[in-house]
Amino acid sequence: MKNIHKISIIMRCLSGFSLAIALFFLSLNLGFAQMTVVNGTTVKINPASSLNSSENLVLNSGGNLDVQGTLILKKNLVNLNTVVDTLGTGTIVFSGTTNQTISGQNIINGLTVNNAAGLTIAGNTKVNNLLTLTSGLVSLGSYNLLLGPSATVGGTPSASNMVVAPGPGELRKEYALAGSFTFPVGDADGTAEYSPVTLAFNSGTFGVSSYAGVSVVNAQYPGTATTSYLTRYWNVTQSGISGFSCNSTFQYVDADVVPPESDIFCFRVLPAPFTAYNAANTSTNKITANGLASFGTFTGNLGNAAVPPPVRSLQDTTISSGPACADAQQTMLIAGNGTYYIVSSTGNVKHIAGTNILYYPGTKVLAGGYLHGYISTVFCNPPVPPAVLAPVVAGIENPGIGNPDNSFFKIYPNPTPGKFTLELKGDMTEAQVHVEIFGVLGDRILSKDMQIDRKQEFSLVEKPTGVYVVHVTSGLKSETEKIIKK
Repeated sequence: MKNIHKISIIMRCLSGFSLAIALFFLSLNLGFAQMTVVNGTTVKINPASSLNSSENLVLNSGGNLDVQGTLILKKNLVNLNTVVDTLGTGTIVFSGTTNQTISGQNIINGLTVNNAAGLTIAGNTKVNNLLTLTSGLVSLGSYNLLLGPSATVGGTPSASNMVVAPGPGELRKEYALAGSFTFPVGDADGTAEYSPVTLAFNSGTFGVSSYAGVSVVNAQYPGTATTSYLTRYWNVTQSGISGFSCNSTFQYVDADVVPPESDIFCFRVLPAPFTAYNAANTSTNKITANGLASFGTFTGNLGNAAVPPPVRSLQDTTISSGPACADAQQTMLIAGNGTYYIVSSTGNVKHIAGTNILYYPGTKVLAGGYLHGYISTVFCNPPVPPAVLAPVVAGIENPGIGNPDNSFFKIYPNPTPGKFTLELKGDMTEAQVHVEIFGVLGDRILSKDMQIDRKQEFSLVEKPTGVYVVHVTSGLKSETEKIIKK
């Protein structure tokens, strides 16, 4: 304790001295003792200068660290300040030989991890500029590691140098605008395995300090199949980002695969219901879900089975041969949110769903192509020969959506900020009509009866922005229209 007290006095007295003289006094009085910065004291490392600390560096409450050059730590950084503490515009390097810890709430400009024994994050930490992963695992536990909007990752992330984020702690990245970032995450449960996530925002509104966060679990997600699945799942969150479209890619390792791999699809398993996206790319060990407007938990799961998934989303796909078939127990979602689904002139496909099929912008059938979508509980197993597939008119977009000019109702304004009016046309003869509104995942958010010769106001004020589907039934008539909540 006497040495520590002596150091604090020297720090206060050397404010006008050069860094070289300060370091001389530190080594003279300290030796290999712990360095403690007490209340009211600031340790500054000048630009182009470096300080090596062989023992713990402790910031007492009220003690400050201003790294303008480079601080090289062989042991722990302990920050006891109770508020978020900015540690300067330089670089802090963890290069010990035993596991090191950074504790407290710290904002660091540059963080380099060069310790094969790893670094443990023991307090929410932010890196504004460069996170360099040279050697060793960065373990988050229950804390978050946040990368600023201009932050990048240096080094070559791998199973030996990555961020281990099993949850609840996340690796987070702030987004100031649309763009792509690869989260260098993995697990260290037994054998360390690198399984990064790429989130590419195509569009969106990004608020102040908005971010996306990722964690990964090395286990089968409960309720997935008994064959064709991954023993890995990823949790993706966001805060402050609205009206977005995001393409998401998840990379797995061979040890994650329970075969046959060819039947594995990308699934969002939370929130319910399970939603199937694209088939796994077995050559690159990646699963993808494009055009996402919300996040959740993702994994690989059986996508081709006698009993189809509850919801299937088909996007960024071109059907150029056939016969092909895709199905869902409840809802089929085709294209939308910046994605496409094209049936070429040689394409031949049918869509079967138990409840509804929603064709969004981006759906197109070219001349000579065949697409047959219908509601049934007899699914794609086995595929139906092409002779039963009904031809569609060349160039039709959004097949299955009613034509407003021929519809027996109209909705306005569209797009709407929240409230809209549904007006029944005057030639109606049925005594009653039934109105249903479906969300973007086919979930029914309203079911209501209304009388003829009436117009009625509906509200999507509390619903997120996006495309909704209004389905109106009157006797044998049934029409569907889209409405956009902006």
